[in-house]
Order: sequence, then C-alpha cells, then structure tokens
Amino acid sequence: MVMSMPATALLAVAVVIVVAQLVGALAERLGQPRVIGEIVGGILLGPSLLGVLAPAVESTLFAAPVRAQLHLLGQLGLVLFMFLVGVELNPRLLQGRLPLAMRITTVGVLLPLTLGVLLAKLLERWQPSLIPGEGRLDTALFLGTAMAITAFPVLARILRERDLLRRPLGALALSAAAIDDVVGWTLLATVVAYTRSGSLLGVLPPLLGTAAWAVVLIGATRPLRRSLERRHHHRPMGPLLQTLLFGGALFSAVVTELLGVHAIFGAFLWGLAMPRDESLHHWLELRLEAVVLRLLLPLFFAVSGLGTNIGSLDRPALWVAAALVLLVAVTGKFAGTWAMARLSGVESKQAQALGWLMNTRGLTELVVLNVGLELGVISTELFTMGVLMALITTAMTGPLLSRLGYGRLAETPRGL
Repeated sequence: MVMSMPATALLAVAVVIVVAQLVGALAERLGQPRVIGEIVGGILLGPSLLGVLAPAVESTLFAAPVRAQLHLLGQLGLVLFMFLVGVELNPRLLQGRLPLAMRITTVGVLLPLTLGVLLAKLLERWQPSLIPGEGRLDTALFLGTAMAITAFPVLARILRERDLLRRPLGALALSAAAIDDVVGWTLLATVVAYTRSGSLLGVLPPLLGTAAWAVVLIGATRPLRRSLERRHHHRPMGPLLQTLLFGGALFSAVVTELLGVHAIFGAFLWGLAMPRDESLHHWLELRLEAVVLRLLLPLFFAVSGLGTNIGSLDRPALWVAAALVLLVAVTGKFAGTWAMARLSGVESKQAQALGWLMNTRGLTELVVLNVGLELGVISTELFTMGVLMALITTAMTGPLLSRLGYGRLAETPRGL
C-alpha cells in the first residue's frame, strides 16, 4: 500500500516527535540539557544514520515534499521560540552589573568573532570547497558570528538546574549572556542584510528599517502591554488578547523578512516589546511549551539533521578542519570571557565557570547555521562541522561546571 503525501508527512512528524523525546529524555538522564538529545535525534533521522542503515526508508519518509512541510512547521516553531527568547530577556538583569557585563561581553564577542573571520580566510585557502564562492566577505563575517554567539535559553536552563540563578555567578552570567544575545542577533542581522544586498551600503536600509520597526513596536504595543498586565493579573486572558499576542509575533516576523533581514528578528523584537512580567512569562511557557518545545522545535531539529551528513566529512583534512572549528569556537569564547573577567577582579574559579557558561551554543548556534545554509554562505560540510561544534560546546558545559564545584542542587557551593 502506497501512502499519500499528507499521510507520509504526518507519519514523519510522529517519528520525529517520538525520536526527539526519547533521545531528549536519555540526554537528561545523562545529565545533559534535553535540547542536546533533541538535536542528536534530528541527526539520527538524517543521512548520518537512517540514510546509511535504511536509505529507502529515509528517502521515502523524508522526501522533498515532506521536507518542505517539515521546514514550514519548523520555521513556525523557530519564530515562536524567538518570541519566547525576546520575552525572557529582562533589562532588570543588568541592574548593578551593566559595566562589568559589558566589558566581559565586548571581549567575549570580539575575540571569537575575529578568530572566526581569520579561520574563514584560512579555510578559503586550504579547503576552498568549504567556502561557497570566491573570497566572500559575508562567509567570513558569518563564521565569525557563529563563533561569537552564546545560547541564552540553554544557559538560563543550566543555571536553573544548578540552583545558580539567584547567586552572583548566575546573575553575572545571565547579564553577560543577555547582552551577548542582543549583540549576536544584531551581528547576524547585519550579515544577512549584507548577503542579501551584496554591498556594505546595502546593509543600511534593512538595518535602519528594522530599527524603525523596533521603535514602532514600542509605541504600537503600549495598549497591548497595558491590557496584558491588567487582564493577566485580574482575570484570564481572553481569546482576542491571545490572538493579538501570537498573531503579532508572526506579523512582526513577516515585516522583518520583507525588510530584508530575517523573520526570526521580527519575532524576537515582538518578544522584547512585551511587558516584563513574571506571571505572564509563566503563562506563556505553560501555553507554548507543549506546542513549541515538544512539537514544532523538534521538527526544526529534524530539518537541521537532514542537512547534517557526518559521512560527508570523508577525508582526514575535513576532520582536521572540524577540529579547528571546535578549537576556535572554544578558545575564542572561553579565553575572551575568562581573561576579561579576571582583569575585572572576578576570582579565578568563578571566571572559569563564567567562560564555560558563555561557551554554551545549543539551539542558538543551530539557528545561525541554518540561516547561513539557507543563504548559501556556508557549505553543507561546514554546516555539519558547525552542528558538531554546537553539540560539543553545549555538552561540555555541565561536566566542566561540576569539576569546578558548581554541581547540581545539593552540590552547589554557597559562594559565587
């Protein structure tokens, strides 16, 4: 019996969800963030494993029309996730820590950014097949951006699991990561605008348009913010308010896409425009967790996994290049953060912990890599190297924190 395309797509969604949750649960049992397992689950369903063991199953289950539908659903999940990231960023995190966090973030971004650009130039000469085109500045800037970012949501979850959120180390890490997040997305928006326009002058209209849209959102959402604060505290949020909340995120995503940046930035800005209210954030997490984190985001991971082919790294030189990507990512982020923290008076062990926390890439790196692959500024082999780097830098954070004495709840030290 031959299944129809809709039936195949539904079966693919079911398989993705089950695999993602099983491998995600296994990752948690091993002391890793669930997102690690979900990303690995997506890779297992792609050409790296399923395509090797059962190529006919992989080509049927994830045929081109099915991939297109999974891609659309994954993009919807990504947009809503970016909305949640924007909502979670709270300016109050920076109170009293802004100068120190700014210093740490400045060096913690500039060093890996510079090393990433230099790495791109090295790969261009040594392994030109990894760099699409010829001497492209956007590829170098993109690789630098990929090295510079930190996964704010994953970092926050690691701090929560280890009871560090209310401790000085956690507060400083969240402050630095919040600034890093905004800087990272701004860098990515600049690279996207440059790639799409093809010139440095062409970057200005998309970025200025996005900045203008951010200003418009601040004013236009004021009545919505007041309604959310008032109604959420006094009575349940009605269907119309919920529609405005989620529909606004999608509309804002469309606006920034039309401006020439990317849809994810519009959703992120919409989240930033929402009120900083803990009860509202909790309500959003309860409503969106099941749909976004358990259904739609695993589909995004699956699409990423289908583009990740570990078997494509079929030469020793490519594995050396992959090791260089990992080395530059870890060295640049850790060294920049640790060095500036130490120069700013942070105690050695605490500075090391901060460096490893800021080295966490997670889902954020996957978002950046997918944007680069979509724009054609990185090859599929370089994309695969980036995915491996994201997994390793995220997986190493927990064990390294434990070695420094910042273990789980019962083991967490009283100090910073």
